[in-house]
Amino acid sequence: MMGFQAAPAQLFYDFSLDEHVPADHLLRRIDNHLDLDSVRVQLKPYYSSTGRPSIDPELMMRMLIIGYSMGIRSERRLCEEVHLNLAYRLFCRLGLDGKVPDHSSFSKNRHGRFRQSDILRHLFEMVVERCLTQGLVGAEGFAVDASLIAADANKQRSVSGAEWNAQEAKYNAGRSVKNIAPHIPVFDKSNRTDGTFSRADFVWDGETDRYICPAGKELVQFRRTYATPRSGITSEGTRLYRASKKDCDACDLKQRCCPNAVARKVPRDLNEDARDVARAIAGTPDYECSRHRRKKVEMLFAHLKRILRMARLRLRGPCGARDEFLLAATAQNLRRLAKLRPPRLPTAAMAV
Repeated sequence: MMGFQAAPAQLFYDFSLDEHVPADHLLRRIDNHLDLDSVRVQLKPYYSSTGRPSIDPELMMRMLIIGYSMGIRSERRLCEEVHLNLAYRLFCRLGLDGKVPDHSSFSKNRHGRFRQSDILRHLFEMVVERCLTQGLVGAEGFAVDASLIAADANKQRSVSGAEWNAQEAKYNAGRSVKNIAPHIPVFDKSNRTDGTFSRADFVWDGETDRYICPAGKELVQFRRTYATPRSGITSEGTRLYRASKKDCDACDLKQRCCPNAVARKVPRDLNEDARDVARAIAGTPDYECSRHRRKKVEMLFAHLKRILRMARLRLRGPCGARDEFLLAATAQNLRRLAKLRPPRLPTAAMAV
């Protein structure tokens, strides 16, 4: 006989959130590594001592952690999910009848006291310290990688190339990375497979700004002086060093060097000096070790984009991007803490 589900007529229920959320739920494990007491201390100077009580800042931090841990990109949807999901309510300390704040509260606090107090940076550093105490971070080195994430930006308000000082940006970037060995792979397409000489067969002389070919002849950029000085930089960002046609015609090695050209040309990247440094380091044991560790960083980027849905930024401007990256990194670290350092369940629970 077909069954029929009837609404129960019970007026009172004995319901416990703690019993209905599994003990091994991700948010339960994250909560074991989360202590937000310092958040209140950090934000206290930015609240007035009079007036109506505000929304609990710890509640907002917990909701943001849920959003970035579970890939909920919209704060409007985050408020709906926290209202409906029992595990989210338990994590936020809301109980069954706690009121979820309006989504607009996040924007107001983000543009105000959150950025003024730099609370998101404080939260990120607090979680990193937790990772240190749990032995997940050795603090003897670090790996850096990059990935492209689309920005929610208006192209009509972008800075034109004429207004952007590339040299100043390069100088500022260089100042922040003094005495750091770059363990970076060098993508080099200069090696030839047809049996002719590759660029590596030519000796670079930086003092005189020229190459020396295997026959001992010079390759230079210019062989005469121009009335209007030329940069010699190609559209590909290289400088071309050319041999003399006279030298190549009389050379016994021409068939191994440039059989199909009048004279040999060797391109040199504008950043070839830096590439030479990275190329020399690439053969060291330290580079091999860092190359394997770098794979872990690449996996985190893939997780960030595919699982946490950060293929595109939602907040605008440099400050918005900074907020998103701090929250995403905090969520990733908390997830790893929950996975690699789970809480010990009681013996009775384990036996069941």
